[in-house]
This record gives sequence, C-alpha cells and structure tokens, in this order.
Amino acid sequence: MAKLNYIGEPLISTSIKLFFVFFLLLATTSTLFPQDEAKTRGLSAINKDVLEAQLEFLSSDLMEGRAIGERGLFLAGEYISSILKLYGIKPAGDMLSPGNSSERGYFQNFPLIRSESVEAPVLKIIDNGKEVSRTLSLNYNIDYTALPTSYSEEIEAPIIFVGYGIKDDKTGHNDFKGLDIGGKFLLKIKGYPGFFENRLTTTEIRHSISQSEQFMISEGALGIIEFDPEVQIVGSEVKADFLRADFAEYPPSPNNGNARYSIPINSRTTSFIRATVSCGVAQEILKGSGINIENYLSNPSNYKQKNIVNRSWNKQLYFKSSVNSTRVETRNILGMVEGKDPNSIIVVGAHYDHMGMKDGYIWNGADDNGSGTVGVMTIAKAIMAAGEQPNKTIVFAFWSAEEVGLLGSRYFVRNTVCPLENIKMNINFDMISRYVDDDRPNVVTMTYNESYPIYKDYTELNNKRHNIGLEIDYQPSPNPLGGSDHRSFVEMGIPIMRFKPGHREEYHTPFDEITTIDWDIMEKIVRISFANLWDLANSDWDTEEYVKPPELDRLME
Repeated sequence: MAKLNYIGEPLISTSIKLFFVFFLLLATTSTLFPQDEAKTRGLSAINKDVLEAQLEFLSSDLMEGRAIGERGLFLAGEYISSILKLYGIKPAGDMLSPGNSSERGYFQNFPLIRSESVEAPVLKIIDNGKEVSRTLSLNYNIDYTALPTSYSEEIEAPIIFVGYGIKDDKTGHNDFKGLDIGGKFLLKIKGYPGFFENRLTTTEIRHSISQSEQFMISEGALGIIEFDPEVQIVGSEVKADFLRADFAEYPPSPNNGNARYSIPINSRTTSFIRATVSCGVAQEILKGSGINIENYLSNPSNYKQKNIVNRSWNKQLYFKSSVNSTRVETRNILGMVEGKDPNSIIVVGAHYDHMGMKDGYIWNGADDNGSGTVGVMTIAKAIMAAGEQPNKTIVFAFWSAEEVGLLGSRYFVRNTVCPLENIKMNINFDMISRYVDDDRPNVVTMTYNESYPIYKDYTELNNKRHNIGLEIDYQPSPNPLGGSDHRSFVEMGIPIMRFKPGHREEYHTPFDEITTIDWDIMEKIVRISFANLWDLANSDWDTEEYVKPPELDRLME
C-alpha cells in the first residue's frame, strides 16, 4: 500500500503530477521557442573580436571614406560581398544573365544623376498687368536660394498660393482643394498650421509634409517656392553646421558643396524645383491677389476657403538653372537566407556609404555607418551559425547613397525582385556604436511601429532571458520616420524596428574613427537584434490569426 501524504493522497500520485507539470512546462516553452538551441548557437557567434575584425577594415583609410561613385565604396562593396559568400549567404542581387532568375550576384546596380550648379540660378517675377507687363529680377542668396536641379532648366509658368502646401488625411486639412496645380509653381509658407501640434505627433507632421510633397509631384506641379514670414533675407539664415560651438575645430565636410544626387525618373522630363524666397519677395508675388499673409496666418482654415478663387492671378515666375549633370554608377549589396516560406521576408539593412575625402582628411565613418554595416554582417554570420532554416526568408541589405538622400533604400523598395507585400518588416542599423550618457552607457532608443507591440515584447524578453543588459527607451510611433533608411520602408507602409544609442560630437567629422567605438554597446545591440530577428523569423506575428501567447508574459515574470 502506498504511503499517504498529509492530505491523504498517495505520494506516487504527487510525483507523477510533478512530472507531468514539468513536462507540460517544457513542452510549452519548446512550442514558444522551438529553436532555442539554434538561437544560442547564433548568439555564441557574436563577440567583440568578430565585430572589431570587420570594422577595422571597413573604417580604414584604404576605404577612402566610402563616397558615392568613388573607389573606396566599390572596395567596401567587394569586401562585404566576399564576407557574405564566406558565411554562406546566397546572393540576391541582379540576375547574372538576362531571364535567368536562378543565378544572381550580390550587387543591385543602379544609376544616379549628380548635378552641380555652374552658376547661380536665376529667378524673376513677371507681372502681366492689364496695362503693362513688368519683370522683377531678384538677387541670389539675398532674395532667394534654390537647390540644384537635376538638369539645366529654363521655365516660365504661373505661380499660385497654396498656404502651407499640406494635404493631410488624418486632420482633413487640404490646402489644394479646388486648385489645379499641374504645370504651376506653388508658393507656400514654411512649416505647418499651428493646430497640427495638438492633433498630430512630430513624426506624423513630418510624414504629412513628405506625403504632401509627393502629392504635388504626382499632380504635375513644377516646384515649390517656400517662404518664412519671419525671414527678410534668405542668405542670412544660419546654416546647420554653424550651430555647433566647436564648428571651427572641424574641417567642412565633403558634402558641403552644391552637388545634388537623384534617381533618374523616366516619366518626368523636368526637375522638381525647390526654392526659398524672402518674405518681401513672397509679398511682391502676392500683390494683386487679395491675400494678406498676416490674416492667413491668424486663421488659415477659414481664410483659405474665402479666398480660394483669388489664389491664382496674373503672376508668372521665370526660373533658369545651369548645371553639369553626370551619371554615377553605384550599387546596393543583397544577400539572402531562404526560409521555409519564401514569400514572407524580413529585410535587415544598413547603409555602407559615407562622406569621402577632402583637403587631406578622410571621413572614415566608423560609427556612421561602419558600425551598422558590421552589425548586419555579424547577424548574417549568427544566422548561419544557428544551423537551422528559419521559417521566414531573411534578406541582408547594404544600402548605397544614404548620405545623399536615402537613395539606395529608396531604389530597392521601388525595384524589389519580389512583390512588395512579401516584405513583412525592415530592421535598420545606423550608428549603433556610441553611447551618449556617460552615467548610463547602456541606454538605447528603440523605434518601432506602435501597431506591432510584439516587437517590444520580444525585445523585453530577449533582453532579460539572454542577460544583455540594455536600458531601452521604447519609442512606438504610427509612422516612425527620421533621416535613415528605415524611412524608405515606412513610406511604403512596411513596419520597421531600429535601435540607436545616439549621436556624439564626432558625427560627420573626420574624427569618427574606430578608436572612438564603444564595443560593449555595439555588441549588445547586435546580440539583442539577432535574438529578436530569430524569434520574428520563426513566428507568425504578421498574420491576422496571431495571438500573443500567454506564456510570453509568464516568462517575463
């Protein structure tokens, strides 16, 4: 007869119950994290030595600053592609022979147009009055400035007033209502309506401005003529570089010239012109329109409706630019680990270009963005070290031309080898190796789409389970924009995730060298990013059927 416990149950029964409880817990954990052993193998491939060995080469003087179209960037590309091949990552770039999609190289080649002004652009106001026509010539860098156009242009066309030039679906604000903007210059106020601050986040405002400009282009507008009501002489505006008290200690960057890069657009035969005029010039343009700037600023929502018929009058704008345009060849680098589902893709990316050389200085860009590039390369190594095929397909991408307008990633999202809807998310790495607060060296921000809280769940879990030790400032957003390559994906409706410690004083100077790298924070970001990627690549978080497992909360306790 079995011995009883204190409540009268046989002890053997209690032992069996404990065994089954243990078995069920083990089974539950295995179901939630079915490839933990593989993840552990991947994490073991990430260490300082691996990071340092790769970054030493990429940020060396041999790379000559990795500028667009220059030898150093091509050398960096050869190095990155050879490392991907060494790790066993399949090429996912252009087809090596036309029509044979099964044979691809690592490079996605694309052209850019480099435009540089030969002389200052010319801007004139033409007033076609009832009795006399007069032309007012303006002074460059006093009355107006203009960005270099992609090509030499000479255009005379009507100009109309469009308020702040914003079309926003969330607030219903539409400065273009009732207006035909095709074939016209658009005079607009810099900024946005004041009420936006109470109804939109900063990110949403930036997104609204960006989308509004895309709307203007799509409707055939010739360009934007912008003015700030507070600025009387545009040439007196302080440039951003001079806002730093220590500016004199650093040489001017190679990108401080007037060159502009753009992706050729076959469907558009003219440049989209972007000029800034003084408030006085704006008032001169508005003469005869019945529009008073002060009244408009006091209540744009009501004012624009009353004066909509008066916003087009007999004013023309003449614009002429003389530029040298040259074709520059560059390339993204693409590798792939094919998952069990080839139609569900996560893109892990970083830009590998930087700013080049000038006056004997080399901008080696160790943090910006040698660190992010090496982070992606090391995660590729870890994925292969895991030794198991993930459920989702993972594309490792290295973007060119980020420093001149996110052009590499923008080219990619418009020229994908797969349907765009197959891309489920982008994980972006840009400047991941410099902490900002000396008293809190483990603090990083994590930017992500607020509609995917699972990104935060996995991050909290992996930070705890793998003892990574980051202090994470979570920054969810409906449209997480910003000046890095994840923006190209956000603009296409693709969710993103990004870790970043912050900027340091060496940013965009020739002193961004490997000697300034904080290896500890870089390694931690790479480790948690790999752990997140592994979990996201092996779960169905992106499907409508997905329900967060309750076990995820229990494991966090």
